[in-house]
Amino acid sequence: MRWKRYLTLLWLALFLVLATGMTSVQAHAGLMSSTPKNGEVLKTNPGQLSMRFTETLEPDLVSMKLYDWDGKEIRLERPSLQPGDAYQVNVALPDLAEGTYTAIVSVVSEDGHPVEERLSFSIGQKSAVVAEPSVAKKSDSSYLIVYRYLAQGIILLGGGLYVVAWRAQRYGLPSMAQLFGIGRQIGWILGLVGLIFLWFLYDESLTSVSLTQALWQLDTKLLAQSPFAIMLIVSFVLMLLLALPNMISSWYVSIWVLLVSAQAFGGHAWGITPVWLSIVLRLLHVLTVSLWLGALVYLLLAGKQAERNSKEFKAFFLRTVAIAAVLAVVTGAFMLLVQTDLASVLQSSLTWSYLLYGKVISVCVMLGLAYRQTKRWRGENTLQQVLLRWEIILGIVAILAGLWMSQTNYPTPETTTQEITQTDSN
Repeated sequence: MRWKRYLTLLWLALFLVLATGMTSVQAHAGLMSSTPKNGEVLKTNPGQLSMRFTETLEPDLVSMKLYDWDGKEIRLERPSLQPGDAYQVNVALPDLAEGTYTAIVSVVSEDGHPVEERLSFSIGQKSAVVAEPSVAKKSDSSYLIVYRYLAQGIILLGGGLYVVAWRAQRYGLPSMAQLFGIGRQIGWILGLVGLIFLWFLYDESLTSVSLTQALWQLDTKLLAQSPFAIMLIVSFVLMLLLALPNMISSWYVSIWVLLVSAQAFGGHAWGITPVWLSIVLRLLHVLTVSLWLGALVYLLLAGKQAERNSKEFKAFFLRTVAIAAVLAVVTGAFMLLVQTDLASVLQSSLTWSYLLYGKVISVCVMLGLAYRQTKRWRGENTLQQVLLRWEIILGIVAILAGLWMSQTNYPTPETTTQEITQTDSN
């Protein structure tokens, strides 16, 4: 009966995915068209520059700059959205001499990620030499990925580890405090510092506004336009609540669950429709991955005591890991179906696709090692520490790949077609 319930839930989830299979997805906000077109040579000044994107834009999170053929910036008025059409941004052009110009627009996509697009056009004739815009350098996103991995990795691992340790105490095994001691405080500080650095790095990547200033001025309207910023603020508050002393154990469990859940709201989920399905899948995926990896780390730290312990703990642990692993794999597969399609992934050369391959391989090897470990534990009542360490390492690799994937563009039929077209033209 229990397995029939699980199968019923899985079939229901599959039905929901297939029922919403005709969803529209975008790999962040992308430039669809512009007036003038990229590379176009105009006889006269068009008077206005217009760009149309794949997602609706927030007026306060749009910045547009124009540079001449010498790389010098030309002052523009503040860009505005097309009345009744939030997909298009316009800016009036001043008097321009003949030559080639480069326009760079910075927007924030619906999922909170900064996106930069550029185009060039010429008036009269093309310039013989076109210099790179003087201050048009993109911010290095590698630091953002590193601090995101540090902060969110600690949160995901800590949340799953705490919940498993909390339940394991019922079977006479050590709590998280007994396992780590002062290490808990060190991990908390590292997580908090990681969130702070992540905030400033993200704010630096936004060229049009300062979220730090908006936070200082309590500009909730502007802050609400960035889901990633909201996720960081909520995570920071929950980290502070986690530090309150002498609370009942259920308080800390609840805060950890909320803290891990908050990490599901800062990725591609907001750029996919229907949003509710995307968020539900991402939420379940983040929670189960956290529980899965946390359980493995707990078993590594308390392995000897677990070997000597009762059959009840063994049954609890294996059941927990099995459910978490199955749900993590199933929700991950459904997220892929909702977000894009397999053909686009296989045909694409985007970094996202290669990260997906690495994540899939890591998870498959983890499942193989888990199967071998389970057979040994059930048969000989012993654990292989080497296998556990490899499982944890592969889990960390999978989390890194997942966080990196949420920070980069993912392939869609539109982006794959553009790649093929560019390859053919070259």
